Amino acid sequence: MLGIVSNQMIDKSSIRTMLLSLGFKEDVNNFISYNSWVVVCGLEMFEGKAVSVVSDSDLYNLRELSSLVDDKLQNNAHLIGLLYLKYGLLFFEKLRGPFSICIIDKKKQKFFIVTDRFGIKPIVYYLNENLFIFGPRIKAIQSVLQSEIDEIDYEAVVDYINLSAIPTPKTIFKKVKKLPPGHFLVINADELFPHIHKYYDIEYSEEKSGEEYFLSKLPLSIEESVRAVLEYEFSRGSSVGAFLSGGTDSSTVTGMIKKLNGHVKTFSIGFDEPGYNELKYARITSKYFSSEHYEYIVTPDDVLKALDIIFDVYDEPFGNASAVPTYFCALLAKEHGIDTLFAGDGGDEIFGGNERYVANNIFSLYHKIPSILRERLLEPGISKLPSPIPFVEKGKKYIRRANIPQPDRFYSYNPVTVFGKEEIFSSEALKHLNGYDPLVWARNLYNDVKAVSDLNRLLYIDMKFTITDNDIRKVTAMSEKAGVRVCYPLLDHNLVDFAATIPAHLKVNGTKLRYIFKKALHGFLPVEVIKKKKHGFGLPIGIWITTKKNISSFVREILLSPDCNIKPFFREGFIKDIFKLHAATNATFYGDIIWFLLIFELWNKKWKNNEH
Repeated sequence: MLGIVSNQMIDKSSIRTMLLSLGFKEDVNNFISYNSWVVVCGLEMFEGKAVSVVSDSDLYNLRELSSLVDDKLQNNAHLIGLLYLKYGLLFFEKLRGPFSICIIDKKKQKFFIVTDRFGIKPIVYYLNENLFIFGPRIKAIQSVLQSEIDEIDYEAVVDYINLSAIPTPKTIFKKVKKLPPGHFLVINADELFPHIHKYYDIEYSEEKSGEEYFLSKLPLSIEESVRAVLEYEFSRGSSVGAFLSGGTDSSTVTGMIKKLNGHVKTFSIGFDEPGYNELKYARITSKYFSSEHYEYIVTPDDVLKALDIIFDVYDEPFGNASAVPTYFCALLAKEHGIDTLFAGDGGDEIFGGNERYVANNIFSLYHKIPSILRERLLEPGISKLPSPIPFVEKGKKYIRRANIPQPDRFYSYNPVTVFGKEEIFSSEALKHLNGYDPLVWARNLYNDVKAVSDLNRLLYIDMKFTITDNDIRKVTAMSEKAGVRVCYPLLDHNLVDFAATIPAHLKVNGTKLRYIFKKALHGFLPVEVIKKKKHGFGLPIGIWITTKKNISSFVREILLSPDCNIKPFFREGFIKDIFKLHAATNATFYGDIIWFLLIFELWNKKWKNNEH
């Protein structure tokens, strides 16, 4: 879906470019125009007297929605148009599943675009004094403009180095923004200014129901969500499989498909690297549920092959290295006849499965000590003790981190927080940043969410960034490049809303992650999976930079070259310093930063080549 709103007449060449950028032939009538100020292209379209609609939607409650209107339906866009006419903008709340939608209201002379609750079907947009363009990718917008969007957002560069991805609403370009999940945008015919409104958000109500209620309700809620997605996919003729990392979420989704369908194909990725290969647990789950199982071992050569794919898929720097194994896992599924994969993303963020949540509980214990004792006795006393004593140094570090307010503490081990902007970025870059605080976005989310507990505030931040801007972008984009669609049953909003009612202490109980989840699914999942620590599809890039000659020489040649394009962004010597720190410690932390820098440099080169 790609569209233009303009205060000037939209010419035919722009329409032709839009069609070609979406893969249509230029003579195909896959577009809707209205009064020469709006043109929208897409696959699902409906044009009526009062309203026109273009949509990209997977509606899991299609049957229920269809019963709310009387007409014989042409497609989903037709259904959406009728729902809008009947319920107005409230109809957004009735949709279940991922969607991006454009509505032209001809009577009210208004134009709307909307994305789903978690940004699974993303929308980005560009605005200048004469033109508003929107689409699923920056690349699509650039094709319509026929000129480069050339002003880089330095704040987004800081965010990228700190987080590996750029948080909504920013993109790497100042004039291009992401529409936040659960929001819609309105433009009136008499002005070219977008008004953005929220139609959905997660609200953490924390029901007072006891543990027994959630023990019985939780498995049923997960099963219902998987069933809704599965039935929809079967109705459209999909050939379904499941990502299987061997973790609790992918294992749960696998088990539910097996239970509901009687058969499931599973796909896993491994590495010939101790500490990173989780195939053992994937095989345990596969055997437990009798899945038809397939595996692939990702090699250093695969990483180098995948780099070109990454820059074809992402239009801005994206540093989540597990995009590489995700692509090869989806490619494996495609080779075995699968066109739709079920993913377990979202489980950690709704049920409390990240190690950082336990760390937060441990640091919170310090503040249960009366402040007068902390400030007048403990802190002055321990500060006078010699640091070389191991337990003293640990105590000082604990107090130091415990005294960092949330959500800053949540990101206290991220690169920009650890080094500080002045140690990373050049004086010229710092001028552009004008004192930018790289955690302001997280504080805004932390303070704005409807939640009482600290844990739920952190879960909310992870839903907004880790899920929307990182995990979904990673899994969807790389899988689609391999020719496979992805479904996220654990991000069904009914399940997310139910999980938001679970009290925080039942999600993370002391040092026990996913407390109620694991207890509720005990007996459904293999015991080994219930007891294992979280791992995921992580790539051992930090180790390979040191141990694999092809990776090491490639990375060094790119980043330590005198022609390195991104040098002006960074303090002189910073990139070399990171290589030295990585060589001295072999720490994953420095390896990740090198990967972020590599991706930024390769993206920058491609962008500059396209510019000229």
